[in-house]
Parts: sequence; C-alpha cells; structure tokens
Amino acid sequence: MADKFKKERQFKTRWHDRTLSYWLRRDRGHNEGFRDVPELVRLDVEPGVAPNGKPPVRIFLGTEPRQYRAQRVFVWAIRQARDPARVYEIHMMKDLKGFDRTGWKTGFTNYRYAIPAFAGGEGRAIYNDVDQIYLSDPAELFDLEMNGAGVLGVTGRETSVMLIDCAKMSEYWTLDDAKQGKKHSYFRAITHDNNLWGKLAGEWNARDEEYRPGQSKCFHFTTLQTQPWQPFPEQLRYHPHPDAEVWFALERAADEARFTIFTSGHPSRRFSQMIEQNRLLHAAGDVSLGMSADDTFDGHTLRKHEAAISALIEQTQAKTLLDFGAGKGTGYTRLESEATDSRIRTHPTWPGVRVTCYDPAYAPFAAPYEGKFDGVISTDVIEHIADEDVDWVLDEMFRAARRFVYVVAACYPARKSLPNGENAHVTLQAPSWWKLQMEMAARRNPGIRWTLCTVEKTIWGKQHRAFSGDVNLARAA
Repeated sequence: MADKFKKERQFKTRWHDRTLSYWLRRDRGHNEGFRDVPELVRLDVEPGVAPNGKPPVRIFLGTEPRQYRAQRVFVWAIRQARDPARVYEIHMMKDLKGFDRTGWKTGFTNYRYAIPAFAGGEGRAIYNDVDQIYLSDPAELFDLEMNGAGVLGVTGRETSVMLIDCAKMSEYWTLDDAKQGKKHSYFRAITHDNNLWGKLAGEWNARDEEYRPGQSKCFHFTTLQTQPWQPFPEQLRYHPHPDAEVWFALERAADEARFTIFTSGHPSRRFSQMIEQNRLLHAAGDVSLGMSADDTFDGHTLRKHEAAISALIEQTQAKTLLDFGAGKGTGYTRLESEATDSRIRTHPTWPGVRVTCYDPAYAPFAAPYEGKFDGVISTDVIEHIADEDVDWVLDEMFRAARRFVYVVAACYPARKSLPNGENAHVTLQAPSWWKLQMEMAARRNPGIRWTLCTVEKTIWGKQHRAFSGDVNLARAA
C-alpha cells in the first residue's frame, strides 16, 4: 500500500534544493490561524450576459500569505477562462482558526479535508492548490460525471486537484479530523477503503513536464524549486521552469489590466470589519493600556519619518501631499486660509506644502479625497489592513500620486488591541513580503517613485530598513 501511494520522484524537493538558512531555522511551524471561514471571491455573471441557470462553480483554494503572487494569477486565469453566464465562488482557505498545523508542509495542507464541512455537507466543490492555473473553464471539471465516486483525482494519492461530492465525503472527511492534524495517509486510506476514489483525467492536473500546450486544462507548477514566482527565496534554491512563460504571460496581462482580487468597490469581508474596529479604538482609546482616545492613533509616528519625507519633497519639488491614514493628525497645524474644520493642513517641517489628511476610521478625515497629489505618505497604517486588501489599498495610494509614494510597514505586534481582541497589527509579515507588495503595486502603476520603510523589533531595539523603487521580481527571460 505504501509503494502504491509513494510520491513520484520527479516532483520531490531534496536537501540540496534547500538553502542553508532553511536548515538553520529553529521554527518551521505555522502561526495559529485567525479566520473563522475562508474569504470568498465571487465572480458574478458578466454584465449584459443572460445567466445560464447552472449552479455556481465552487472552488476551494489552499493558499497562504506568501503565495500572494500565485493567488492573484490563479484568480486572473479563472476570469479569462470562465463562462461569463455563470457564477464562480472561490473560497480562499488561508490562516483558518482551530487547525493544528504542526508538521504541515504548507500553511494550508489539511484544509482540503475540511471542504465538505465548509460547503455545508452538500453539493460539489473543486479543490486546488495555489500553485496552479486554469487554461480551460473550471466549470467543465465541476460538471463532470462522478459515477458514484466521492472524490476524483488524477492518481490514488494526488489530492492537489480534486472534484468532491461534499454530501458523500462529509461522513468520512470530518472537520474535527482535519483540525486535529491527521495526516494525508489517514484521509487517503478512508477514501480508498470505502471505494470513494475515482479517476480524473490527467489534463486537469498537468504537473510540470506533463503540461501539453492546447491539451492541458489545469497546469500545476508542483515542484517547489521550479515555481516561476519564487515565493520562498530564503528557503529554496530556485531553478528555471521550462514552461514558466505560460505563467508569466498571465501575470503580465493581469498587470496591464491593473487587476487585484479585491478592489475599493468590492473589498474583502474583513476590510469593513477592520475599519469599524479601528473606528471604535479611535473613539474610545485602549483601556487595557490606559491610553485615552486623544492619544490613540494621534499620528505621532510621522515624526520619525519627517526627514526622509522632507528629502523626497525637496527632490521632487512637491507642493501637495496626501497623508493616507493620517489618524488624528496632531502633528499638523491649521492653515489660516482654511476653515477650522478643514482637513487641509500644513507641517512645520514642510513649509509651503499643503497636506490633505485622510483616514477612513476617523470621522473628521473620513470623507473620500479628490484629485491627485505630488506625494502620498502613509505611516502606521498598512499593517492595520487585512492582507487580502493590501494590494488595492497600495494601488489607491499610487493612483493618487503624481511623483512619489512613501509607506511605512510595521513588522511586529502592536501594543494596542482591537475591541474584538485581535492585535491592532492584523497583517504581520516580513520586510520581504511588504517589498513584494510595493513592487507589484509599482508594476501596476508605472512611473511613480516609491520608498518603503519597514520596522522590525530586535533585541537591540527597532530596526528600520528602507527599500526604493527598483522592481526585482522573478520574471520570464
């Protein structure tokens, strides 16, 4: 039985594919999840198209924050291949609460076995790993005849692409078992022992060299060290993928369309929740820290960046700024020519520069801003936004800027807690992750100079690292 389900040799990652820093890591685990349910991306029937009346195509995607680049291209590929007359629901399974992730190879390994529960124990669902792209309409897979099987896969051990009968599998793949850290072998055995597995055509999971142009319908970049977008450069020694251009072509098209999974008009479910939590914190302060409302989000962190912003103002001859997420803006002074309740201010360090304050969680500055500004600055803001919304929020900053964008990202937990108990810094990522977000935003919005300052806490105090406008993403030759 063990040999029957042994992983194929060509897809393995071996010791020499790992970097030294990988082997020296003390903690290879995964942080505790915080999401109650997967985040939903819904693709409605295209405007002007008559609905075909078929049930929504449900796709559950195993993903994690470091796979943002692949996640975006996965959704973009579906948008290109979909039936415009049908609804598609993409459930992003990421950082889910209550799962024991000890020993998981990825941050989403066992989420796939919770799909019958997430689907309410009814209907069908497709499972995909994030390192895949659809080249044909996934509705074709969703509508396949299952011939009594509970799950279809290309081999008896391969679970990276599956068509699942959720009603049938809910008895065997339980939420408790998935959460308690049982291994692939357990779920594989219960599936085969009950004759629930069925054969899926290989075109729906073409792994690496199995890809055939014009024939493969789902291309799977399964070998970690050849994934074109290189999500873990500090852990893996990457090698070129012979068909990487298939993936890069999709990403270029997404960039040209300025595509992000969520947008200002359709943000994630957590976006409005986080705005409301920060609004409450603005109004009441943090009682646990003895911090008054006046002292909460007062904008004091701007002081540490005044010199760097001054240099950009001088270099670009900026006359107008937008402070995106200004908080209460206590460091600014009122312009005599403006009304007392105006959000247009000035700063003693930047005489002659008009600053517009914007903060959706603070009522005096919450109204939408208009027009463009020479520069956009944002300090103590971006880490307060859920990670799925970071890209489009950065796009808002870039689109509002004529000359430069300056962003500060904290990479450590905040002292403050939100009223719901979460840490105020809801997106905790390494500097490399934030740098990737800035590079991606710059590619979608070319011609804007940018600076990123990341702040980490070390035993020697806070460490500031600055990155500027060079884009160094892995790309096709």
